[in-house]
Order: sequence, then C-alpha cells, then structure tokens
Amino acid sequence: PPRRSITKRIGYRVRNGDSLARISNKFRVSISQLKRWNRRVRTNKYLQPGQRLTLIVDVARQSGSS
Repeated sequence: PPRRSITKRIGYRVRNGDSLARISNKFRVSISQLKRWNRRVRTNKYLQPGQRLTLIVDVARQSGSS
C-alpha cells in the first residue's frame, strides 16, 4: 500500500557550514521549497549561523534517515 505523507512545520537554526543544498539534502526537500517557505530570508546571500529557517518536512520520510 502507498505510504501516507505526514508533514510538519519545523524551525531550523542555521549552523556553521550550512548551505541551502546541505539543509535540503538533510531534510529531503528541494532548494526551491526552502526558498519559497523562507521568502523573507535573502537566499542570494550566504546563510548566517543562528539564522532561523522554516521547513515543512514529511515526518514519515525522515524517520528512515540517519
């Protein structure tokens, strides 16, 4: 049977060395989704440690990652 999607909005605090690509890989979302969810964040600039991002993740999909 197909797996149901269970999404949850979470807050993420940017850490040293983070990039949109790294965050998107970690949470299995696209970079374009990150940009859309965080329109107020200037995504054409470098992310700053401590900066807050909003993510909408599929919780069921995350549980299988390590």
